Amino acid sequence: DHRQDKIDSYRPIEEKDPMPTSHNFRADQNCPRFHSTTKGSQLSITMRMSRILLIAATASIGAVSDAFKFMSNWQPPKILTDQQKLKIAKTQERFGDKKLVVITGCSSGLGRETVKNLLASDEYHVVGAVRDIDKMEAVAEIDGFNMDNFHIMECELNSFESVHRFCDELKEYQMAKPIDRLICNAGVYQPSLDYAKWSVDGHEQTMQINFLSHFLMISEVIEGMKEAPEPRVIMVGSVTGNDNTVGGGGVYPIADLKQLDGFKAGFSNPVAMADGYGFIGAKAYKDSKLCLMMMSNFLHSKFNRSHGITFSSIYPGCIAETPLFREKRAWFRKYFPVFMKYITGGYVGVEEAGQRLFQVAHDPRCSKSGVYWSWNGGPREGRGAAALEQSGQISGGGGAGGGWDSIYVNDQSDKVNNLELCVDLFKSATEITGAKWPEAKTFTSPCPTLKVIGEVSKQMIAREELKRMADRPGFGNDGKPVQLTKRKRAALVADKVIVQGLLGNTVGRVGRLGGRLLLGRIPETAKQGSFQDEKPLDDEPAADLEFDDDNHEQGSTYIDLIDDEDKSKLEGEIFAQVFSNGMTSTDKNEREWKV
Repeated sequence: DHRQDKIDSYRPIEEKDPMPTSHNFRADQNCPRFHSTTKGSQLSITMRMSRILLIAATASIGAVSDAFKFMSNWQPPKILTDQQKLKIAKTQERFGDKKLVVITGCSSGLGRETVKNLLASDEYHVVGAVRDIDKMEAVAEIDGFNMDNFHIMECELNSFESVHRFCDELKEYQMAKPIDRLICNAGVYQPSLDYAKWSVDGHEQTMQINFLSHFLMISEVIEGMKEAPEPRVIMVGSVTGNDNTVGGGGVYPIADLKQLDGFKAGFSNPVAMADGYGFIGAKAYKDSKLCLMMMSNFLHSKFNRSHGITFSSIYPGCIAETPLFREKRAWFRKYFPVFMKYITGGYVGVEEAGQRLFQVAHDPRCSKSGVYWSWNGGPREGRGAAALEQSGQISGGGGAGGGWDSIYVNDQSDKVNNLELCVDLFKSATEITGAKWPEAKTFTSPCPTLKVIGEVSKQMIAREELKRMADRPGFGNDGKPVQLTKRKRAALVADKVIVQGLLGNTVGRVGRLGGRLLLGRIPETAKQGSFQDEKPLDDEPAADLEFDDDNHEQGSTYIDLIDDEDKSKLEGEIFAQVFSNGMTSTDKNEREWKV
């Protein structure tokens, strides 16, 4: 018949071309052979896809935590305005493909040598934050800085207002370019002072310049730094802030913040020390370096995961001939370098120290966060004649020599790693400086289903938590234990009678039965382990606690038992919960209900 003719018309195509193309394979909806072939093909395709999905799911089990890692930097397409396009073009013209580095205190010493190395690499555009612009311009001319890649900006670390102004001007200068490196290098050392000097803001100068102003600066720029591909914040520490070394733990005074009583008291004149005790210039410096290293560890814990920023501190070695010692006496400046070079072996020239700080900013190996970098040069043993023969360059920790590959992660003292004190330091420094820190949010999956479910569950969880928090048994609004009034006690009894009694024996019983069938019974071990039983609501408060009757409702009295006089209140509460849409009569003798 005509159907068989149509069926036969398909057979030559299948024989000649087992996988017909879309334009020469026409289906007749009434053709049983077509339906059979099509269903078989669909089934085969479905099975293959299922196998592929199963293999992909199995392969991803071991990497659940990284399931969405590839999307961590994903952003939806942006439609740029003409003004935004112009800003991006100007940014590209100014910085090109160079990384943007901000370094404080670069007109002399360690900072100056670091800038030399940064510019010599031709990979960085450097912003120098300095107190004296004229001096910095003279140094740049003497050292032959490429001013196309070096920009000078004023920043007086003795003033929080100056730090704020610098950060605002920096944001304008960088335009659409994020900061790739922030190097907190500036520091002051005033060991000869027997009295404190105060900053513009009324804080002891050494601590504000070395730590507090850098703390404030980081809070201002940290949010923008997360847009950089591999941002780093580097803090110049010191061996004197680590008391697990001879230089830090064997020479008085020792860096020690104690309980931060000085910071917690506001650290304003006349409070000159972080611990709240008497001022010593050398200790103020050591304490500030301890604060820097502690804060590097804390910011790593708080922001490394959420912002992708590497936080680290370094000790480049004892730069015995740096201007840092300009306030020491003449004889000290003359003989201290000799002592460090030929006796202890801990001497490091300022040029080599600048190379070390540059390495932490540049070397890919230094992208590790939450560490304290040191270099393997200078003695742990073998001093004396050997030091003279090798010009002080003996293998060991802290001194000169060793080269690029001698870098290693050094151990930090228990004081630096004191997490509880780090938290207190962050809180108190935030209050002192007025710093505003961004919220540390980790990346979450952009999955639409997850967002929908999350919003639904979020509302449900909020409602249930409000129910739980609607009552604080045994506590008043001031957080002190209280006894319950008659009306409150009646409401609690009514809730137990109705919700836990009547409903618990009907709907609740069905729910518990279903839960046991689906989930099984709760293990007995899960119900055990409490070291104290929950105290009943009618327990008397502690004898040493006092209560103010004025805080309770007027006319209310304390009750321990429900007596005949309280039956009407209890009855009203029970009926109000059973018949929520009912109305009670105002006449106590005639109680009528509408349901």
